Amino acid sequence: MTCQELERLLYPYLDGEFQPEERHDVESHLEGCAACVARVDEEMQLRQTLRRAAKHAVASKGTRAPASLRAGIQSGLHREQRRAQVSQWLRAGAMALVVVTVSGGWMMYQSGRAQKATILEAVQRHTRQRPLEFVAGTPEQIEAWFNDKVEHRITLPRLQQARPVGARFSTLNGQEVVYVSYETQPHRANEPKRNIGVFVYPATGQRVIKDEGPTVENVAVDSSQAYNVVTWRDQDITYELVTDMDDAAILQMLRDQELRSNGLVRPAQVKPAVSIQPVSLQP
Repeated sequence: MTCQELERLLYPYLDGEFQPEERHDVESHLEGCAACVARVDEEMQLRQTLRRAAKHAVASKGTRAPASLRAGIQSGLHREQRRAQVSQWLRAGAMALVVVTVSGGWMMYQSGRAQKATILEAVQRHTRQRPLEFVAGTPEQIEAWFNDKVEHRITLPRLQQARPVGARFSTLNGQEVVYVSYETQPHRANEPKRNIGVFVYPATGQRVIKDEGPTVENVAVDSSQAYNVVTWRDQDITYELVTDMDDAAILQMLRDQELRSNGLVRPAQVKPAVSIQPVSLQP
């Protein structure tokens, strides 16, 4: 077993999904590879941190969210599948913005804990910036690369003033997903470039109602760094975007993208209610 193979098998291994002989192969490799031992330890520590952060986010507020809010959150809950299911569901198509409108009490709803944990983990994995498995400068090159990895062709978001720089397989909530890294192309010389990460995975649960506004959720990573997470869907596919751009810039970027695509509902007339709920990832 190589280090690259272990990286691909790390999450089912930690989830206890291996048969004894499969575990033996992994553990034999770990006995002679300090780098992979450190990688396993890192992942276990990250999981513990995310569990504590998600627990605190829910436990710190004791009020139950309204029924209408709970129903909205339920429609957006993330229940990702393994890469085999990613292969089954990924395909091209027009994108629809996700429906959940955020208000101040959403984190108190118990069933929203899984969604919040996924958001926290998405920020963590985006900011760690692990090496990309494939590096390219056009959406077509990255889509072609995934043709060898999944059963169905995927379509990357065509974000205005941003270009994809590469892709890799990642994980959210213990399940393997597609991660694509973008870099903004500033208009002005003194404007810094921004990194954007987009996670792609099968969507389950209730269908998205297209005439509602986009969701922008602010997640505080620490005292000096904040990231926004926005989610939209293409029928059975969910796209989750992570960036340190402000919510107005993100929504404008999505509006510009939507104008270039067919079948999307224009969100320009929608002003989503965004209630900022800082969630620290510090233990």
